[in-house]
Amino acid sequence: MTFPIQTEATIKRRILEVCQGQARTIVDIVRELVLTVDSVSERKPKVTKTHYEAIQKLIADNDKLRTTLLEEVASVGSLLVSREDFLRLMFRMTAIADYAEALAFRLMGATERNWKLEKKYIQALSRVLSLVLSEVTRMKETLHSLGFDPDKAVELARSVEELERKIDIDSRNLDFEILSSKLSLQEVFLLRDIAERVERIADLGVEVVDLIRVIALTT
Repeated sequence: MTFPIQTEATIKRRILEVCQGQARTIVDIVRELVLTVDSVSERKPKVTKTHYEAIQKLIADNDKLRTTLLEEVASVGSLLVSREDFLRLMFRMTAIADYAEALAFRLMGATERNWKLEKKYIQALSRVLSLVLSEVTRMKETLHSLGFDPDKAVELARSVEELERKIDIDSRNLDFEILSSKLSLQEVFLLRDIAERVERIADLGVEVVDLIRVIALTT
């Protein structure tokens, strides 16, 4: 009688570890994004550039982890029943990184062009982003719990949803404040674009924990 060289549990554990590494990188990216926004509020362009460069490096790290995961999934093929769920999980977390980088790019562009963004709205944006940081941190904790306690992962997923609802309310209120302001059109367009991306990051966080729930059912 012969046995497979790798069991599905072993494969799943290895791929889960890569996903957990990606989640840690996502948290670091969002943390740097909060610091980027704070430096824009304080009008410290050199500090803004430092944080933006840190984000770029973390994006490169995330890309490496994504490549590793794709290679792992490709190598095991049909041995992993939940491979498509892990791929969706990876793509959602990559989307969070992409939205965060695009947001930072816009802030960096405004800084380089010496736009004097209204401090009141940048600080409000920072407060919403701090909630997003809490959300992705909880998302990371949910993913880590999946490795040793799937029931705990499902429980933590609920707190991510609660944070996402608060972020939605705060970001939409901020959007109305921006629309009601007397800011220039370019500033209105920029700030609304940024607020929309913040809300999308929060939505993606919930999509990630939904996938974690699905994977937990097969763990």
